[in-house]
Amino acid sequence: MIGQFRKRHQLSPGIYRGQQQDDTRSRETRLRRVLLAVALVFLVIAVTKQLNFGTSADKLDYDGRFPAKESLIAEFGFESEDVEKTREAREASAARVPDSFHVDAESVKRQLGQFDTFVAKVNALKPEVEKAVLAVRARGESGASETAAISKAVREIADAAVTNDELLRATKPEHLAVWLTPRMPAPAEPKPDPATETKTATDAQGASQQAPIELAHAQALAAAARSGLEYVLAYGVLKPGERGSDFSKDPDRRIYITRDVPAAGQYGEDEIPLAQAYTLETVQAELKSRIAKSTLDATSTGVLPVDRVRLQDAAFEVARQYLVDTLHFDSDRTNVMREAARRETEPVMREIMAQEEIQRKGQRWTAQSRMDAKTYMEIKSRTDRQTAGITGAILAHTLLVGLALFAFVRAMPWLERNPDQRFQMLCLALLVMCATAATGRIVSYFADKGLVVPAAAGAILLAILTNARLAGFTAIVTSLLLSIQFGYSWQLLVVSAVMSLTGVMSIYKVRKRSDMGNAAVKATFAGVIVTLAISLGQDSILSSSALSTVSYSLMMVAVNGVLCLGLVPALLPSLEKLFDITTDIQLLEYSDLNNPVLSRLAMEVPATYAHSLMIGQLAEAAADAIGANGLMARVCAYYHDIGKMKRPEYFVENQTGANIHDELSPRLSARAIASHVSEGAEMARELHLPKPIIDGILEHHGTCLISFFYKEAVAQAKHGGVTEADFRYPGPRPRYRETAILMICDAVESAVRTLKNPNEERVREMVDRIIASRASDRQFDECQLTLKDLDTIAEVLTKRVASTQHRRIAYPEQKPEAPAANVIPLSGGQE
Repeated sequence: MIGQFRKRHQLSPGIYRGQQQDDTRSRETRLRRVLLAVALVFLVIAVTKQLNFGTSADKLDYDGRFPAKESLIAEFGFESEDVEKTREAREASAARVPDSFHVDAESVKRQLGQFDTFVAKVNALKPEVEKAVLAVRARGESGASETAAISKAVREIADAAVTNDELLRATKPEHLAVWLTPRMPAPAEPKPDPATETKTATDAQGASQQAPIELAHAQALAAAARSGLEYVLAYGVLKPGERGSDFSKDPDRRIYITRDVPAAGQYGEDEIPLAQAYTLETVQAELKSRIAKSTLDATSTGVLPVDRVRLQDAAFEVARQYLVDTLHFDSDRTNVMREAARRETEPVMREIMAQEEIQRKGQRWTAQSRMDAKTYMEIKSRTDRQTAGITGAILAHTLLVGLALFAFVRAMPWLERNPDQRFQMLCLALLVMCATAATGRIVSYFADKGLVVPAAAGAILLAILTNARLAGFTAIVTSLLLSIQFGYSWQLLVVSAVMSLTGVMSIYKVRKRSDMGNAAVKATFAGVIVTLAISLGQDSILSSSALSTVSYSLMMVAVNGVLCLGLVPALLPSLEKLFDITTDIQLLEYSDLNNPVLSRLAMEVPATYAHSLMIGQLAEAAADAIGANGLMARVCAYYHDIGKMKRPEYFVENQTGANIHDELSPRLSARAIASHVSEGAEMARELHLPKPIIDGILEHHGTCLISFFYKEAVAQAKHGGVTEADFRYPGPRPRYRETAILMICDAVESAVRTLKNPNEERVREMVDRIIASRASDRQFDECQLTLKDLDTIAEVLTKRVASTQHRRIAYPEQKPEAPAANVIPLSGGQE
């Protein structure tokens, strides 16, 4: 069933493939119409720069250095912005915006970290306190004497720690001693036991030493001090003398505080009076108050009695050491907020009566008169006449742009001969046109001439990505649109078209990346020459005004060239990837014979590698002869047989011993031979080779018949049953001229090895036979090869193949001369 379907597919491809192509073309037709409609709307909007055709404020001379050339009298009453009062109102709004301050979270984190280090140092002294307490108890003291002894020992430990530890040096010993106050339960009473009544007092002391000792208040002091310290630091502490911007002179002014990490009970954003903001002097009272409100338990069981006041003082004195300023003035945020307040303030308006003089002739323009004149002219320009002008301009531009797009679409069959690529090329060309028009629209707001618009960059990119015909035609249409955009400037039309066409003609065949820069330089040079020629034809460049204009134009053309020099290499990779186009620059990279794939081909199947190199030379020469892409043909030839690396022993050029096909049926042999196409394409996809190379692998045999094994199968079959489709390559047939040339060269290079005396006449006969055989098998139906192209290909291949098969002269073998009879050879010497 599968074989019958393949046979029907081969014999009548129009029933299946044609139907699929019709659906594809129908879908492309709909997409093309939508794309053209979108491009039409976009280009009309882009080229319609001026929407105001009446008398506009731009035509008045508002320069305050010179008197007004004419008086301006209002024909109707209107309201205009009062410049001075608006400025005062906006400054007043800005003054009401409070200064913005920001709590430095890093400073807060750093100070709390230092405090935690202090607490760790205190806890590290616990073993010394425990040792001192046990030593006092070991002496057998009790009551007040024991308390005094422990108190003295703890104070000595505090004195030593303050003296020796730099971190603790700022702490007073009496406060550190409170932190080190121990808590220890009374020694356990031994149970009466007759067996242990005789134990000594030393044993009892040993048992008491094993009782745990803790610091009575250290944990509570640390929690209270840290909580209060974190709150005041996160609330914000001003450094001495910090007043913000002093933009507002109000003594009761407020400030705006932002906190990235607010403490418990605080907000991320807060607004308070400046007088309530903490400073390093006033924050200590707040810190002490917060520590006093904490739950410090002075009645905890401990060896040393400590009242609540001493506990609060000990916590406060330690926490006070880590107070720093954390509230800093944020000038950037303040300025942004004040500028926003200015923008949000409505302007103060003043009324202008009808027939009131806005500006008197001979007097200098002021800020107020300029504002009144602009407002008046803007109101006056919004009339029915302007609406009619806009409608006319849009209609005119729609007709012009539509005509240009219509001509472009009608010329597409000539611009791109491959029907499968026309829609893609149309999309690319429209993208370049729209991008150039959008760039021109942006430039029009800053310059009155469009000479700086890099239209040549788009033309050069199209020449690299498509062909010179499409690039040149697109360049002319784009230059026309730019000239419409800048007031129907014929100078811009000429300069832009000349630069674009020069770039296209300079790079229609790319062989190295520097060609892009050379094309941009040549386009710039052509633009400079044309600009000078136009200037010489219009004015004398010797006058100062004309010289200034020419210099400005030349500078714009130079900037245009610099933009082209940078845009072409910058945009080319993105466009290649977006439209899946393989350029000659990419092909040059894959033509390197040191490429890992080709190196592997040379090592594993050297005969196939030599065969591929030879085909590459033949294919490039034939493609160049008919105007096809010779580089693409050569690179495709290098990679067309990489599938043979999977099973090289199945191909005769790589066999060194027995022929494996002698043990296989003709059908299996044919399948093994044909599999190198699909396996090569799969390998190419895994290696991310470009699409043209994959097409070359798939199409270099087309759907040709593997005639040797087919004939062998027919001879072996007694009752028929041999299906021709089982002995054909999977295809598809060549769709490009380059892959069709590759098919011919592959067959010619293999067949020429079978000729005994390959002179030019026999080679031509063989080439013609191969081309006729492929043509009769309809292998060239889907490519654009003509009969003239096929004749040219045959002629080129004949000359090239015949030149490589020439014979060499067989030199006669030189016999050694017989030694003379009267010469006696001497040992150790020479004759």
